[in-house]
Amino acid sequence: MQRLFWSEHVMKNELDVKQGLTVFNQVLSKGELQEGKYQWQGLTAWHDIDGYTCYLQHNQVLVTLMFHGKYATDYPNDDAWHQFMKKIKLVAQETSV
Repeated sequence: MQRLFWSEHVMKNELDVKQGLTVFNQVLSKGELQEGKYQWQGLTAWHDIDGYTCYLQHNQVLVTLMFHGKYATDYPNDDAWHQFMKKIKLVAQETSV
């Protein structure tokens, strides 16, 4: 797995944390709870006990959204990351309509 931390993606301006949190909230509100995680439109979302760390997953990509707008990523290759971003943008676009 390729691990990149928030500063590396921020420099590329790939993930808008606000958009990520919007999608996270959509999955929580519209998703089905299964084993402590919400599932919706191929996305999985969950958070830690205090709610300050949120997790958003699609296929092999896991994004950890942290306090103060930071995030970390875990994915096997660039193609997986681009597919994740495509999904996030699509869901975010659908929710803004």
